Amino acid sequence: MNWLNKVFMPLGIVSGLLLVTQLPEMCKSTVYAASIMCVVTDENGDAIEHAVIKIKNKGKKKTVSTDSDGFYEVAKLRKGKHKLTVESVGYETVSEIVTISKNSEDVEKDIILNFSAYTKTNDTDAIDAAVSAFSEIGTLRKEETIDGDAIEAAYEGELQDLVQEMDTENSLTMDSDITDAIEDIKNSNEPKLAAQVIDKTIQRVFYLAVLENITHARDDFEEDDTSELSQYWDNAYAAYQPLVGTADRENKVLTSDRTNIDTGSNPNLEDQITVAFIRGQKALGKNNSEEDEITLGVQQQVIRLSLVRAFYIAVLREVEAILDNRDSDTEKASEVQKEGEVYYRIIEEFVSRDNPTGNETIKSQLTGDVSSVTADTIVSELSKGFIGRVEGELEENEEALSENDRGDAMILAEEALLYSGVFLEDLELRLGAENLSEIEDALNDLRDASDKLSTSDADTARQTATTIINNYENELL
Repeated sequence: MNWLNKVFMPLGIVSGLLLVTQLPEMCKSTVYAASIMCVVTDENGDAIEHAVIKIKNKGKKKTVSTDSDGFYEVAKLRKGKHKLTVESVGYETVSEIVTISKNSEDVEKDIILNFSAYTKTNDTDAIDAAVSAFSEIGTLRKEETIDGDAIEAAYEGELQDLVQEMDTENSLTMDSDITDAIEDIKNSNEPKLAAQVIDKTIQRVFYLAVLENITHARDDFEEDDTSELSQYWDNAYAAYQPLVGTADRENKVLTSDRTNIDTGSNPNLEDQITVAFIRGQKALGKNNSEEDEITLGVQQQVIRLSLVRAFYIAVLREVEAILDNRDSDTEKASEVQKEGEVYYRIIEEFVSRDNPTGNETIKSQLTGDVSSVTADTIVSELSKGFIGRVEGELEENEEALSENDRGDAMILAEEALLYSGVFLEDLELRLGAENLSEIEDALNDLRDASDKLSTSDADTARQTATTIINNYENELL
């Protein structure tokens, strides 16, 4: 029996040791058994990318961020109560207690963040006065009998000063366009058309004022202090206020038979722009100068190109009205055609560089006989112009990555995504939802690859996007 004890006792010890070594894993599976996951969206239901998720339990913290679809997952969490905090600049922070019960494996916790409000820190009296004058003109031009003298009185002063300043900065003649239109109203020379010229031309002025100020803030970021940069940024926000209504519109797209224009999805541009203003404002603090400069560059493009997209939608809105009225109310059709023409002047530069022939086609349809207006032609020529812009940003992104210029690469990738937003809904109409999903994923992947300076991933993303864009362009008139 002694020899048996000598054999089995060590075996018992070994078995015990094996059991002890397995206990931590057994305990771990009991304690760390669950994940918290799901999606972070805004009040409109749009996904919030790069929202920061913080989980705290008994002094231990974990942090993750959402992807381009707003998805997050925090894995290997203890049973019990966890404090969940969700933060994203431009939104109100949310904190909640999430309980993981004994039988839980995965806990789904969707979060909705409310928008924050932008707060100016500087006086913007001159632009505010110009905005107030524009609002007064907006009321006057809607009266049954339009009073040209009253419009002229409202226009003179800070608003006219701003128009003349933008004329000088951009080599334009908007002041002459407005004063000529005022004279037309006074002389009862198609006053409704003249009133539309005034309204849309002044919107262009405010767009240029926004652009000038956000560009100053970005270009002078390294040289100027925060207070100087903040003045530019607040002036831009003040100049944006008359454009909120234009930005707050649903998309306009071709009908399925491509003969007319219909209402599409809501891009919620006005909310995107406000969030971009808030994020840009925070970046002006220069707490991390290198990263903040990149952030400011990205937010500048979000503001700029979201406004461009808003005016693109405005053009198609007027095209829709032309088509709806030309057989029944030619006067109304001519009025909205004039609106479309003036709106198009704002975005013409984004089409003419890469599609000069199409640019002339669009202008001829917006100034000629209303019977010649063709929805598919205008949409196709607009898209060709913006396709050229996307392709240009993709090429420059490749060059920036080859030079390891992370900041420029990230901004260029953002621009490519924003430019593509103009035509993606039309791309879906012509190529289908699968191609839409693939190009959106590719352009989001390009942003991530640019952030990480991953040339191989960026090459793959650009190739996918370029292939789909080429297929789309082949479907255009």
